[in-house]
Amino acid sequence: MESLGLGDTGNLAVANPDHRPDSVITPVPGRLPASVLELSNLLQTTLEIDVQLELFGAEVERELSIDGLTYLSPNQVPSVHLGNEATYRANYALTLQEQSLGTLSLFRAEPFTADEMATLENLLCAIVYPLRNALTYRRAVEMASRDPLTGINNRRAMDPALTREIDLARRQGTPLSLLIVDIDHFKRFNDRFGHVVGDDVLVAVAQTIANTIRRSDLLYRFGGEEFVVLASHTDKDGAMLLAERIRKNIAAIRSVRGLDTEVTVSLGVARLQHRYDEERLFRRADRALYAAKRGGRNRSISAD
Repeated sequence: MESLGLGDTGNLAVANPDHRPDSVITPVPGRLPASVLELSNLLQTTLEIDVQLELFGAEVERELSIDGLTYLSPNQVPSVHLGNEATYRANYALTLQEQSLGTLSLFRAEPFTADEMATLENLLCAIVYPLRNALTYRRAVEMASRDPLTGINNRRAMDPALTREIDLARRQGTPLSLLIVDIDHFKRFNDRFGHVVGDDVLVAVAQTIANTIRRSDLLYRFGGEEFVVLASHTDKDGAMLLAERIRKNIAAIRSVRGLDTEVTVSLGVARLQHRYDEERLFRRADRALYAAKRGGRNRSISAD
């Protein structure tokens, strides 16, 4: 554990350099205080990491005053941020049986005393196992929502995301567009080169789309050779510009596995309109896609 203070420049500086960051070692359960065991049992009633951290933070607040906490998952993504950062922090790297569980930092305006650090370490023992279980569950959900070939989200992940994005767009009054991307004559790749090359074409197309869209856009493999892009804060004109960038970038793919290939795609574009539900928005984009197919392929068509 380390106690850190903010320097004049706003960068974190070590306030007590004699203390290096220590991983939290979970004691034998039988040696834990009853209150810690009760907290652990409470935390294990949910697999939602943000809920676990809210419950944990509330218990810490009852034991000693803190201004906020931040949890970074093992891949250093800010998973949970509660309250506010302050001058001093108690920073813990959490591990269990050599498995990294991320980093938990607790903030407040005054330095943490030795007794308070001991209290924190006891409380941290309560969250280690529940957090490990929650991370395992999250990884399982993510794997189930990933297309194993291309590594992007699959149709199972798209359905709830589409509902969420439509609700968000309506609440905020912002535009939302849906693009369907379909590889032209994909069967020819399998017939001419074999399914291994066909799979590589799918991967190349998925990577090209992912490199073309914005970070805020969402990409899914809908099935077979079809992909879906959800473009938030994007109106009809912006969606068509995005569609054309995707089409041109994919048309620039000239070889796969060292074989000369000519990959083109057709795109259907639809924007969210009043009273559209998920099915109607998708159906509109799908009809535009088939119009692009009938029109000669290798083109983008808007449902509008």
